[in-house]
Amino acid sequence: MEDLPLDRLLGQVEGRLADRARQAGMELVVDRGEASAGITVRANPSAVEQILFNLVDNACKYAAGAEDRRIHLEIRATDGHVRLGVRDHGPGIAPAASPRLFRSFSKSAHEAANSAPGIGLGLALSRRLARDMGGRLRLDTEVTDGASLVLTLPASGKSL
Repeated sequence: MEDLPLDRLLGQVEGRLADRARQAGMELVVDRGEASAGITVRANPSAVEQILFNLVDNACKYAAGAEDRRIHLEIRATDGHVRLGVRDHGPGIAPAASPRLFRSFSKSAHEAANSAPGIGLGLALSRRLARDMGGRLRLDTEVTDGASLVLTLPASGKSL
């Protein structure tokens, strides 16, 4: 765990996320928000990169057929926390699937055979990494046009 300027942390991961989106024929759109300038977070930079890459990778796989080819990375600072949301414009996550979204091996054999590649470990691992940093990973159920997952990290209390 380190106290890191949010801008530096994002600078370290943004290129890799944009490359992954480009490989899928999609575009990463980053919205840093005005309130995030000068914020320092307490986090493990490798874990944040792994979580964000997994979220962007999932968006690339599950929103592959979307007409809107953008993946949004939205950063917001609120009440001692920083929210990093990854949103796509694909089919979204069915309400019936959301309760098991973060469980290991959550895909049935049928789902694994008939959906995007993966066995259902990425979000479970990402949530564990978020919790290990004192953060949280959740599905934003208010988004109805696609899927939105939000990583919340503690601000370190230090400003630049």
